[in-house]
Amino acid sequence: MCLMRLPDGELRLKIEKLASSLQFPLNKLFVVDGSTRSSHSNAYMYGFCKNKRIVLYDTLIQQCKDEEEIVAVIAHELGHWKLNHTMFTFVAVQILSFSQFGGYTLVRNSKDLFQSFGFDTQPVLIGLFLFQHTVMPLQRVVSFALNLVSRAFEFQADAFAKSLGYSTPLRVALVKLHEENLSAMNTDPWYSAYHYSHPPLVERLAAIDEPDKKTD
Repeated sequence: MCLMRLPDGELRLKIEKLASSLQFPLNKLFVVDGSTRSSHSNAYMYGFCKNKRIVLYDTLIQQCKDEEEIVAVIAHELGHWKLNHTMFTFVAVQILSFSQFGGYTLVRNSKDLFQSFGFDTQPVLIGLFLFQHTVMPLQRVVSFALNLVSRAFEFQADAFAKSLGYSTPLRVALVKLHEENLSAMNTDPWYSAYHYSHPPLVERLAAIDEPDKKTD
């Protein structure tokens, strides 16, 4: 995919204004031609310290005709940054990676474990198989926990965008993106909690509306 600079215009000004208001160190603003591969649409950020970029899928711009809807999606993504979700996820991935390497080392060096499965030697490949089967139940638990955290982050990022005044455009954008991406809109709560890192659309819309209902 090819990154291109987002052309000057009202959309660019609105995104830059939003980033500035949140003290997000926006360095560059790009559009990526994701439509050459699929109709999936999104936006993301990358970069370290004061050298950060925001990238919009061209499909996001095509599907959300109203610029406020696009800015609302960006507000959601900036919410992840402002609430330190990105840093938490990065640290969690590093911890899990080191834990996996450490766990494999323990299994690889456990002579008793190999012997309990009938191996007098300790082949690397067999060690990998034993490690995978040994940690599989734990992986299920960790995956479920990470999904719960990820889902909570999504609700928080939606609430952050709402607090900036993007409730209505965010709702419209979420509906459009779910329709275009062919995402499940209302799955069983228990199934989605276990399998999905993002809440179903119906749950997200209900969460966005909930504060309004309390203030009526």
